[in-house]
Amino acid sequence: MARTSVDASPRPGDDGSVKLVRVYETVDPVRGLLVRGLLEAEGIDVLAKGEGAGPYRMGPVILFVPDEVSDRAEELIAASEEGALALEPGEELAGEASGN
Repeated sequence: MARTSVDASPRPGDDGSVKLVRVYETVDPVRGLLVRGLLEAEGIDVLAKGEGAGPYRMGPVILFVPDEVSDRAEELIAASEEGALALEPGEELAGEASGN
């Protein structure tokens, strides 16, 4: 997928804008939510465009992340699509390890 970048408005107190890079696009809104959750679980801020609200979500879903973490986001997305993020035998999810 070709990378697309946009400048986002600065947050209050910031001096500049944040360059956002398109890292993922899908017509499947559920897949878009899953990938967004993956990125956010890794501490990556995500801007999602195109996802509908309510019980009948409609695609496409386009995900943007800050430029400085776009390479990491793309690595995570690629690893998830290849199945490389599977748990190793005996490995537990963080919530399961603490008994939650």
